[in-house]
Amino acid sequence: MFLFKKSNLLLRLVIAFFFAISVISAQNCDTTIHSGEGTFYGGVAGSSGGNCGLPVPVDDILHCALNTVDYNGSQACGACIEVEGTKGKSIVLKVVDRCPECKEGDVDLHQDAFALIDEPISGRIPITWKYVSCPLKNDAKFIHINFKSGSTKYWTAIQLRNITQAIETLEYKDSSGNWIVINRVLFNFFIETKGIDTPMTLRATSVLGEQLLFENVDIDVDNDFNTNQQFENLCDETVLSNFETEYIGQTLEPTFFKNEIKLNIPSQEWRIYDMSGKKISSGIYSESIDIDYLSTGIYFLIVDAHKAVKFFKD
Repeated sequence: MFLFKKSNLLLRLVIAFFFAISVISAQNCDTTIHSGEGTFYGGVAGSSGGNCGLPVPVDDILHCALNTVDYNGSQACGACIEVEGTKGKSIVLKVVDRCPECKEGDVDLHQDAFALIDEPISGRIPITWKYVSCPLKNDAKFIHINFKSGSTKYWTAIQLRNITQAIETLEYKDSSGNWIVINRVLFNFFIETKGIDTPMTLRATSVLGEQLLFENVDIDVDNDFNTNQQFENLCDETVLSNFETEYIGQTLEPTFFKNEIKLNIPSQEWRIYDMSGKKISSGIYSESIDIDYLSTGIYFLIVDAHKAVKFFKD
């Protein structure tokens, strides 16, 4: 599926077109490199048995338990870290559990994930790691709101799932229009002991400062609420600046397919940027533009340095 397949305003002959691109600021990104020891355990694949209470698919080995300090009262739950061993191999893991006996900086990896960066016989190895954006999967590309069993408008417990960035705060709007911060507990739920009336309006703020608004959310302990939204902040260097370009030329009507883009004007220079402003690829148009390699997300297509189209790659 693609969003914004064509611009609302087409480029006609001798028609001036103005388009401004808004680029995400990376000033709040956490680039801290953590150091500690890496160990391994059986993991929690096929259950919600980690301290974070997040469901982990039965075949998912890419998860870990974080030490109590960096677990940070469950703020790390659902976030992803890139762990690198001494042999130069690295791996991206989702935090789904806590390791109470681990020291600050330590990570306890699923045993099969550990084997991807070092020999299991090593047992305990020096590692470095940093927070990164979680990769999106087609079946989990939007944030889901889960209500803990027993939740009602008199006692409400909320968990956010499928996040790409850690959650800094979760708030709800009360009957007076005020935003109320919901307390976070160690097992990765935001709990309002007085309850939240339904349907509710929630506001989630990521650790990078991006905010998402979820409206008309009903309490349902049997089914997760699909927000159809996702954080877009990425911790990458921004190379695409805001710009406003006037272009007088032919009509440009790109056609988007699942794995390629076709243009109606040949021999045009094109570039694709991600939402952080980082250039992904570029070239001179021939028969089509291959986008099969792109991961799920939002991108900008810029043709001949004039026309920008925002699209979503499924």
